[in-house]
Formats: sequence, structure tokens, C-alpha cells
Amino acid sequence: MNIVHVDGRHEVGADYSGQVLDKFSAHGSTFTDCRFDKARIKHAAFGSGTVVSRYVGCSFDGTYLASLGGFTRFERCAFRNLRVTKSAPDYLEFVDCTFTGRVAGVRFWGAPPPGSDARYERHVAWLAGRGEPVPPGYRALALRDHNEIRGNDFGDARLVDVEFRFGVDLTAQTLPAGDDHLYLPDAETSLLRALAALAKDPSEEAARAQVFFRSWLDHTVLTGQRQLLIYPKDLERRNVLPPHVALALAALR
Repeated sequence: MNIVHVDGRHEVGADYSGQVLDKFSAHGSTFTDCRFDKARIKHAAFGSGTVVSRYVGCSFDGTYLASLGGFTRFERCAFRNLRVTKSAPDYLEFVDCTFTGRVAGVRFWGAPPPGSDARYERHVAWLAGRGEPVPPGYRALALRDHNEIRGNDFGDARLVDVEFRFGVDLTAQTLPAGDDHLYLPDAETSLLRALAALAKDPSEEAARAQVFFRSWLDHTVLTGQRQLLIYPKDLERRNVLPPHVALALAALR
């Protein structure tokens, strides 16, 4: 297997461009002005272990990641034509980064999801079983109440299968312009108004559209996401919007 593991180092100007790796793992490390352009990584543990790894001014142009997760912080990084197949974004942070081109599959979560405390307790119990103490700072890191996601520029990006969940403040980002995306600055109010309008329509499609919206309310808005950015192409089936989805989006617009 082709594995790169970086532990407790500060790398400046390192070039991982074009590498094909089974795993890239960084533990408690900092990467400054490094390049990961067109790298292909099956498992990207950019922030493995129980401490944060930081990436400052790094570029990820054309990078493909089969998975992404860990205690990772990206600052002033550039992402162009990034593709992530499976994102586990519990603790990812992005500050002042730039996203351009087609950006697919990334999950931006404003806070660790419910269940993080139970996961932390299980890990502590596992450490105790090995006779190991809880690492300094790990409790505060694992149980923090928010991830810092601010100052990011998505203005020239086409976001495909990208989610903002658990309280990402979209007013603190530059969002894509144009008609490709639908932005709801007050998602709860917009969805409730659309639901009220659809309730007056007795058709089966309107009933399905209401179920569709209630799912958004329950799983996104009511878990802390105040604004929504919708890319209608994500909702298509065989390049066509299902009738109930088209009706739902029409009610929103």
C-alpha cells in the first residue's frame, strides 16, 4: 500500500501533487504553502488522532479524495475542481478559503453532529482499556460546540452535492452568483410559506412536495441551519426534476 503519514511536523512548500495514495495521514502537523494538486487519495485523514492538523495557504486543485474527515483546519487554501466521494465532516474547519470550478461532495458542518459526546466517551473508554490517559486538550476539542467556517469565497464555484449543515453562517461566506443556485436567507420562513401555499393545492404532487419540504425542515433547518443554498441540479433524476420537486422549488421562488 502507498501510505504517507506525517506526525508532529511543520512542512513548508511540500509538493504532493499528482500522487496516488491509499492513505494520507497527518497527526498534529502543520502544512504551509503545500501542494496537493491532482492528488488521488483513497483515505484522507488530514487530521488524524486527537489533535488538530492545519493547512495554511495550500492548494488542492483537481484533487480527488475518496474520503475526508478528522480534526482538520484549512486556512487561506485554494480548492479548484475538488471532488470528495465520502465526507465525514464532523470537525472540518475552513477559514478564508477559495473554491472555484466544480466542487463536489463536500460537507460543511457548523458544529459536530449529535452523538459526538457518546463517541468521545467510547474513545475514552477504549483508551482506559489500553491503560492510556486522555490526551491534553482532547476533551475540549471533541466536545466543542462549533466549527469555524467563515470568510470562504464560493463566488466562482459550482457546488454539486455540497451541504451546509448544523449552523454554518452563509452570510459569512461569498456565495455563488447567478441562477444556478437558490439562496434562502431565512430558510425556515421561506419553507413555512411555501408549505402554506402548497397546502391549498389538493394534488398528489403538492402533497409529495410538502413531505419533501418537511424533511428539509426536520433534518436541516431545525438542526440549526438558518440559511440554505440549493443547487436544483442536485435534485434532478436523469437530468429532469421530478414533478413534485419542480412544484416545491416553484413555490419557493
